[in-house]
Amino acid sequence: MRRVSPGTQTGLFSLPQFWERVGRFLPRAWLYWAEIHAWPEPVSDSDLRADLFFWKSRRVALVKQTAYHALYLKPDPLDWKKTVFSSHWHLGPFSFLAELKADYHIVRQASEPETFLWKKKYADDPDPNNSFVRKMEEVRTLEASGPGRLLPSVDDIAWSQYDLVIAIDIPIPERIVRKCPATLWCYYSIEAGGPLQKHSLIAPLAGYRLFLNHGFRRYRSRPQNRGHVLEFPLQFQSPGAWEELRKAVPFAGNRSCILLEKNSWADPLPSSRLPIGHPAGDALAYLQQMLTAWACLHTTWKPRWGNWAVEAVLSGSVFLGNAGSLAQISPLLPGLDCRTLADGITKANVLAENQTAWEAVQRQQTRVVDQVAFRRPLADLTRKAREFFR
Repeated sequence: MRRVSPGTQTGLFSLPQFWERVGRFLPRAWLYWAEIHAWPEPVSDSDLRADLFFWKSRRVALVKQTAYHALYLKPDPLDWKKTVFSSHWHLGPFSFLAELKADYHIVRQASEPETFLWKKKYADDPDPNNSFVRKMEEVRTLEASGPGRLLPSVDDIAWSQYDLVIAIDIPIPERIVRKCPATLWCYYSIEAGGPLQKHSLIAPLAGYRLFLNHGFRRYRSRPQNRGHVLEFPLQFQSPGAWEELRKAVPFAGNRSCILLEKNSWADPLPSSRLPIGHPAGDALAYLQQMLTAWACLHTTWKPRWGNWAVEAVLSGSVFLGNAGSLAQISPLLPGLDCRTLADGITKANVLAENQTAWEAVQRQQTRVVDQVAFRRPLADLTRKAREFFR
């Protein structure tokens, strides 16, 4: 194992991707170390172009149902960026829209039981049935509204026209999926640690073929993914698509602050030479804030999956986080694991005051995130698709 030379991945050790095959036999502490200190060979620019070319002639759809309140609220078939601007804060897998030119559909809640698997997330509520009833009241209110009455049902769309369908949870019932055997059906479980996620890691559901597991580890070991599971983040996003978003965001100022995720906030805050804020508001306000941050911090001990790290890095910031509370730690680099808010703020100020060091770290993090949140997931999906369409 060698340290990657300066100018490429300074400070990381080269550990080829195939080493993950033996990862399940290695101590967990070693795997934990590799997620921050090691670097698998990246998907090359030429391979990325080949993967994107594969999808150029194929039709793709991204689908959610009305029971899922987040993600994009208003499809814009002419401008994917306007679709993204309609999101609630986190921006989701918008490279399906930007890079694969996917159609985006919001469908009405179907009646089949498998399209209600999302209700299991209420199992630990004090009154699960009451939680479900409240959610269904929200769904009915949405579907009865002016915009809601225009939403299609699952039977209104000719799904067989698509080569690839990516579903959020299970919005399209098995009876339709089975009628479209020439379509590659994939899905996310929107609750990364929920019952649907746990079941889907063992076997896919309802006629779907591939499960996208939310993960973006550098080394996919312990657990090692089964054949139907792709290491695939909900924040499937590319640097190129982020650059297009950046150009479309009005009134984005210069970098001038540190942003904290909400659970990391403290009162009073530790002293900082840079002003400290936290993301709030709709997608456009969120983007404006992200584009003005030198650093984004997650230092709470409250467990989190870690999706925000992808958007922090690709928005041009540096991400510092508590590796002890993040499920996905691959965006972190040596020296950026911060177990306290005071430590994180101190390190963020030091980096921001050293432009050369900050740029080196940001460039390095971007390459890591580009690999695990875009290039490699796309490569794995394209490989599965080539096998499917053979």
